[in-house]
Order: sequence, then C-alpha cells, then structure tokens
Amino acid sequence: MGFPEPGILSNEFKTLLPIGTHPPVLPHNQCQLLASASVEMWHRAIHSFLWSVALTEASPLWASVSGYYASHFVMRAFAHSMGFFKSFTKRAAIQVVMDRSGQFVLSQVDIRGGEHAFYWKVIKKHPDFASNPLFRENSERDEHSDSAHRTFANYTDHVNSFTPIKFPEFKWIAEYIEKISRIRLYSVDKPSRDDYPDLQNVQILAFQRIVAFHDFLDERVPTNRFWRTHRRPDWCRDIMLFQVEEPRLESPSIA
Repeated sequence: MGFPEPGILSNEFKTLLPIGTHPPVLPHNQCQLLASASVEMWHRAIHSFLWSVALTEASPLWASVSGYYASHFVMRAFAHSMGFFKSFTKRAAIQVVMDRSGQFVLSQVDIRGGEHAFYWKVIKKHPDFASNPLFRENSERDEHSDSAHRTFANYTDHVNSFTPIKFPEFKWIAEYIEKISRIRLYSVDKPSRDDYPDLQNVQILAFQRIVAFHDFLDERVPTNRFWRTHRRPDWCRDIMLFQVEEPRLESPSIA
C-alpha cells in the first residue's frame, strides 16, 4: 500500500515513447503507476496548501506561489487519475485508453501547451468538469487566471511584499483552515493579477479543488484499498479538513 520510488512513472513511460503505428499495450502494474501518481500529486497539493496558509502573514509572496501550486498539483492529480501524462523529456502527451479488446493501450494526445497549461486543459475538456467553475483553462495571457497571478508573483519586478518573518502557531493554522472550509463552494472568483497577492481567492480555490479530488475518488473507488489507506494523510490528520460548505448567497470572507 506504499508509494513506489520517485520518478518511476516518467521512466517507465519514457521507454514507450514516441508511439509508433501500433500503440503499446500496458500491463496492469504500469497502469497502477498513474493511479498512485495521482494520489501522490494530491498529497503534494495538500502540502503546498498547508505551507501557503502557514506563510500567509510571514510571506505573502510565497503564500501566493505555493497556493497556486496547490491548485496546479490538484489538476495533475485529476489528469493522472484519468490516464493523462505529459513527458517533458520526450515532449509528448499521452493518455491510457481501453481498446476494443479490453486492453489498456497508450495513445498520443494532441493538446498543445506547456506542462502547466496541458494539465489544466485536459481537465477543462473533460465532460464532468467542463461547466464547473473550479476547473478552467489556465493561460498566462489572461490577467484573471491562476497562472497569470503566479507569474506576476514570480517574475514581476518591485513586488516588495516582504514582512518580518514570524511563523504562526499550529492552532492558528488549524483555525484558518476551518474558516476556509466554511466558505461557500463556487463563491470566489479567479485570482487577479492586479490584486496580488489575492491570497483569499488563491487559497480558497486551492482548498475547494483539493476537496473536489477527495470527493471524486471517494465516489468512484470508495472501497479501493490504496485510496482508503491514503485519503487521510497521517502528516496532516490533525489540521486538514476535507469538506466545503454547499453554495449559498453569502459573500466569502476569511477575515
């Protein structure tokens, strides 16, 4: 029930690329690597979100960046769970699909864009998420996108969002997350580049996306042993929540 060694998914798929005229058939253990990678990527999202919260007052700059990566890792988690993977070294995007004989095969995917744009696009194109405001394409050219906000934080000169380093107590982080969990689903907008660091929107969106993946697997594989083992990570059991208030009319606030 543990995770495999680092890099095994990309190394296994690298040997199968580029795909020729006959798509390679994948054995069960290779398909499992995408499943375990999706859960590990979700854990990475949780970890980034917790650090975003912890850095809210100590470093708005890194709270903003790590909050963005929490959302991005959720998109990768969803994509891997649906069989999508983008190889950086081979510059190829693939999806595991089932052929007419019931075998899993590797299929090339023609979705352009870098690693970040790719994973957001494949989720936005999925019929289960196309109309869900939590899931959208992520273009740096759109000033009201998650990516443009992250790019502003990373690369714009004279941001100057520095404060004296003072880390919060564990209790403060737990209470902050509990407040975020009470924000109504779909009640916040896209983070705005002009409103940097816009931590409220960044963190609420990341949290609601993390919960969305949790509920997604709970609904589809409720009895899977691997998921049951890792759906509540031990390292955040006493601080992380996996629930969101249902949509209502109240305005969001974590003040």
